[in-house]
Amino acid sequence: MRGKVYLVGAGFGGPEHLTLKALRVLEVAEVVLHDRLVHPGVLALAKGELVPVGKEGYGEKTPQEAITERLVALAREGRVVARLKGGDPMVFGRGGEEVLALKRAGIALEVVPGVTSPVGALSALGLPLTHRGLARSFAVATGHDPTLPLPHADTLVLLMPLHALGGLKERLLERFSPKTPLALLARVGWPGETVRLGQVGDLPGLGEGVPSPALLVVGEVVGLYGEILGNSGP
Repeated sequence: MRGKVYLVGAGFGGPEHLTLKALRVLEVAEVVLHDRLVHPGVLALAKGELVPVGKEGYGEKTPQEAITERLVALAREGRVVARLKGGDPMVFGRGGEEVLALKRAGIALEVVPGVTSPVGALSALGLPLTHRGLARSFAVATGHDPTLPLPHADTLVLLMPLHALGGLKERLLERFSPKTPLALLARVGWPGETVRLGQVGDLPGLGEGVPSPALLVVGEVVGLYGEILGNSGP
């Protein structure tokens, strides 16, 4: 008997940001293979066995091949498996690699979307990605390699930027004024939530002491955030 694998997005932050379908899967899954960045409150909702298979930037990692092999093996045992990922499984979560591997192995699977942090975390803070008259486009990219070109958009959201802020500043100055507003966000929806406001010219110093993982948001829309907060600051 063959089982089934669900690739489940845990969203950002705590369990309040789970979809109803994700919750239902966690209630029926016999085994839950979860990433490091899944909130403990979400893990507490799982009824099955919890198996950590996380990856930490510049730290310990579970090889992707090992994760995929375990998903296939469990499904072939007839188990119902949840592969639980922070955010959305198909956005910087290697969900596409796992979908292809499971399809090639003939395993039944279903993807359960989640709220990805570049959108959800900003919305939860009241920080817009687009705003009439200021920004009509946004782009999301990884920020760990400053040698890569930045996408063209009015608002940029860069993931995993903390180890590369100096190089990113040089890249950003190719496109933006040094006075362009930016925000560094970390652990939104978790204890230790951090929001730092500044300008492109404030990098890399603005990032000192910011916990990982973090998002760097750059664009004129960030300048609205002080007013949204009632001019009280983060």
